[in-house]
Formats: sequence, structure tokens, C-alpha cells
Amino acid sequence: MSAIRHIDDAPTGASVGHAPPRLERTRTIQDVVDDIGYLRNRSESLIHDSRELHESIGQLHSDSLEEELRSLTVRHAREQLPTLLDRLSTLGFSWRDIAKIAGVSVPAVRKWRRGESATGDNRRRVARIVALCEIAAKRFIIADVAGWLETPLHPEAPLNGLDLMASERFDLVLALAHEQSGDPERVLDEFEPDWRARYRSDVEVFTAPDGLPGLRLTGPDS
Repeated sequence: MSAIRHIDDAPTGASVGHAPPRLERTRTIQDVVDDIGYLRNRSESLIHDSRELHESIGQLHSDSLEEELRSLTVRHAREQLPTLLDRLSTLGFSWRDIAKIAGVSVPAVRKWRRGESATGDNRRRVARIVALCEIAAKRFIIADVAGWLETPLHPEAPLNGLDLMASERFDLVLALAHEQSGDPERVLDEFEPDWRARYRSDVEVFTAPDGLPGLRLTGPDS
């Protein structure tokens, strides 16, 4: 005999696994502020990390360029000194420019050109000029290296690449070669931090009413 099922035992919606609907909590303005704050902190962290990575890569590149310069200098120092001087002359360097960078007199350079001996340090200096020119031409595609080095770095300062080299700052010249389209003020700031005040002029050129150029003082007492 089959069992009689009581009406109260009939399955209901709840008994077959249908949970009551959950109501989503309404987001408040504080929730939005918290989310934006998190995103801001996260973006600042990413910016900081990317900046550190960029600086590390930049330093690594600078170090590798300086190492390449040292390696090429050693290689070129094995060559005959007159050969190195002829190469620089062909590139457009004057004896005066070479003497300035090497820290010697023009007559000394002319003696080397005639085959007279030079100290090891002077030979290294000349070889380093050749090495830098090679890097600038081959790696940074600077067609006229001598002309580029003679060009003033900034209209308000009478300094150029030759001045940097004469002060043993070949690293800054390499930085300029790497950042040709960049602002050279950063290099000047490192080379001579007070260059703005030192080379500031109280005289400016202006166009007079007759259309001709004129000069006038711009200082506080003018």
C-alpha cells in the first residue's frame, strides 16, 4: 500500500534551492572617494617605479658610452700621433682646438705633427678626441662633429663642446650627443651651475625707430 503524502509535505520554491534575492549595498560617496584614492596611490606608485627604471636605464647607457670611449681611446692610442692629428684636421679641428682640449700650446701640437714625441698622457688625450668623434659620428650620426662641438650650447652662455672637453667633461659631451634634440641647460647646470648669473648681460639689442639695430641697458639702474 502506497504511503499517502500530506499536502504540507509538497515541495516549495525554497526547498528546491532557490535562495531569496540579495540586495546590493548602495555605494556611497565615501566608497567612490576610497576607490579614487586607491587608483591615485596606485598610479603614483607606477609613476615612481617607471621614473626609477628610466633613470637606471639612462645611467646604464651613460656608463656604457663612457666605457666605449675608454676602450676606443686605448685602441687609438696605439696609432701614430701624426696619424691621429691628421684625422682630426680632416674632421675640421684646428691646431688651436686640439691644443685647447689637450691642455698644451699650439707649437707643441705642431711638433707632434712633425713626428716629435709626446708624453703618454698627451697621446691619450689626443686619442680620446678621436674616440669621441668616432662615437658621435657612428652612433649618433653627427655629420660635422667639429662644427657641432664649436656651436655654443646656449645663446646666453659662450660655452661649447670644446670647453667641456678641455675641462675633462667628455661625459657631458656624450650626453649632449645622445640628447641632441633636448635642452642643453641641464648639461650647463652640471658643468657650471652659476652660468646664468656669470654670463648675464645688462645690454640688449633692439630695433630702433629708424629700423636699425641698437643697444640699450637693461639693468636696474638703466
